Amino acid sequence: MARPLRNTDSDGALYTRPTVVEVQIDQAIGLSRSDLGTRLSITDHSHPAYLRSECLVHLVREGRRTDDQQLMSSVLPVLLARCEANLLVKVPDGTLPDASGIRQQILEDLTDLFVLDGGGDFPDELDFYECRFNLAFRSLRIDGVRRAMRRRGRTIRTVDLPTSDVSGEPDAYEDAFARVSENFKVLPTQEWDVFREPFVKAIEALPDDEREAVILVHVLGYKEESENPDEETAATRCKCTGRTIRNRLSRAAAKLSRFKEDL
Repeated sequence: MARPLRNTDSDGALYTRPTVVEVQIDQAIGLSRSDLGTRLSITDHSHPAYLRSECLVHLVREGRRTDDQQLMSSVLPVLLARCEANLLVKVPDGTLPDASGIRQQILEDLTDLFVLDGGGDFPDELDFYECRFNLAFRSLRIDGVRRAMRRRGRTIRTVDLPTSDVSGEPDAYEDAFARVSENFKVLPTQEWDVFREPFVKAIEALPDDEREAVILVHVLGYKEESENPDEETAATRCKCTGRTIRNRLSRAAAKLSRFKEDL
């Protein structure tokens, strides 16, 4: 049986893995290493034996907790390979300075989460990756690109990033915030007038911290954080870290996912 998650959302409720992930984890834990290797080699996400990335995250964490180096060395490269394929589309060569270096740094940031798992300021940060891997990795990816652009004196919006998903796993909120940001900043259209009211009501229904993060970043245009201590950002206005802002945005994204098709 999968270890229970310990991280909580803004309402204090424990994160809960999707049922399909729980089932996959239970199955994977009971597999022989040979059979697990066979499952890991399946790359077609529509195949019934394909292991979701959420399941792989759990297996890597379990290997680290139990000092099972063989398990970690079998699973982590597969997960990183999926992420690398995603990054080759999301951060392609020729669109950003040193795109290959940015991709490598993002992969290292993900690896660091496993190294730091169970300790530091965010000991249970990977819990969300076991629930919504695509959404969590998307946040990590955007953070890495923005950080690289700040170092080069440029700014980048979420909308600048490509939207296709190489993994094919469902991401219910891919780039919706970016498109909403643009609509809030242009003259209204008949289509947007119809959409705006229910979407605004949905934002208003969010918990206070999530609603504030959404409005500051995606409506008013504040950066999530800045390396310049004198710059006003969503993090400084909310008196928290940039990572906390991104976590709040991720939780809000999950709640607002039903608006993706309407956008």
